Amino acid sequence: METDRTQLVMDFHAPVGDGYASWQCDQEQAIKRIGVVWELPLNRRVRVKLLDIDSEFEGKLTLAEFPLSLDRRKALLLRLAPLSFSSAEMEKCVVVE
Repeated sequence: METDRTQLVMDFHAPVGDGYASWQCDQEQAIKRIGVVWELPLNRRVRVKLLDIDSEFEGKLTLAEFPLSLDRRKALLLRLAPLSFSSAEMEKCVVVE
């Protein structure tokens, strides 16, 4: 299993312009990178089965919290509103779009 230990960093030396648009672009890129590292369909509609729970849950899979580093060995905190859980608790995740 490959581990990417780079940290998610905001670039405060970017050209001056629309700061919010720049921040939003940085956030989107970070979420895409996190999704690739953890192999999760972030910001997509999914059906999730959690360990030791008989029900499945459906909704948009989002980050509950940004990780401090891109280390797949650490559980990722996720949200499927209103439910919050860690990536370690997921038994199955299927895109339903």
